[in-house]
Amino acid sequence: MGKILIVNTGPTGQERFSSYPVDDKAELDAPPDKWAQAAAERLSEYAVKAVYTCPVPGAEEMAEIIAARFGLKADMLAGLNTPQSLRWTGMDPEDAMLFDCPFAEAPAEVKVKLPFDNSIGEIRESAAAAIDGVAVKHKKETIVIVSHRALTVIMILHMVHMHNRHYRQIAQDFGAVNLFEVRFGMTSALYINDTCHLHGLI
Repeated sequence: MGKILIVNTGPTGQERFSSYPVDDKAELDAPPDKWAQAAAERLSEYAVKAVYTCPVPGAEEMAEIIAARFGLKADMLAGLNTPQSLRWTGMDPEDAMLFDCPFAEAPAEVKVKLPFDNSIGEIRESAAAAIDGVAVKHKKETIVIVSHRALTVIMILHMVHMHNRHYRQIAQDFGAVNLFEVRFGMTSALYINDTCHLHGLI
């Protein structure tokens, strides 16, 4: 049986300005490597054979730190190339925060748009192909995929066969780890949004 561990990035760069409210308890000023090292320690119990990342600042650095724990190098996973899809990419913090305010207070142009230039369906189709591809490549092995929150949620929806309309119902905290087991070509969720390794950071 193969295992797929999906790791959400820590609170760096554009992740600070996601469409989810930030937990007031989170020590967001902790160095990014602290979050990555905590995740690497959590994953050290597994025999990880490969580490993949999406090309987003924060995810790449985190993936390299995790990979180094296993004597590996992180590889870019084709199909997760969607950083341009985040509407807040490249925004000033003040503009990005508009997406975090209560819906009733949001400007009209924010209310009518999802936080993606691409549809969730398009992003999911590409991510699903990427995940299914590495699952076949690493059959019976354990792999890690590091990604930003929006794409992490979309990958989870695919893994548990949930409709895209449940996007807002999947919680992903900074630095969370999600474990899936591949059994006879089907995935089973063993745990989702695990943050037990982040004591001292949240």
